[in-house]
Amino acid sequence: MAIISVSLDNQTLSELSDLLKTGFSSRSDAIRAGIKALVAEKKARSRLSGTAKAVLLVIHTQDAEAEANDPKHSFDDVIRTQLHSDMRDGRCLEVFIMEGRAERVAKFVERMQASSGIESIKLVVL
Repeated sequence: MAIISVSLDNQTLSELSDLLKTGFSSRSDAIRAGIKALVAEKKARSRLSGTAKAVLLVIHTQDAEAEANDPKHSFDDVIRTQLHSDMRDGRCLEVFIMEGRAERVAKFVERMQASSGIESIKLVVL
């Protein structure tokens, strides 16, 4: 098994340590599980075909408002509606209702996932 080095900020490291209390035997196990979940999500998106209807939920810091909203302008062909809510704790919730070519929906999700300041992202395919 390869050994890699990962840089984490203090908050992420603390959250990783908290995961150990849920049954992971080591940080490495928790990181492997996270990677497996991301890979599974990517595979599920790659299986989308034809026209897709979906809802994308995104939580980001207020500081990341631009990073969370800039990609949407390149995907107006699939974004039907966007709702924004200030969660009053320094974070915002974005809800994107999408319909269009599945490849474009998947690409938008990937672009959002790669944006800095994104805390959580969840795609629900209808």
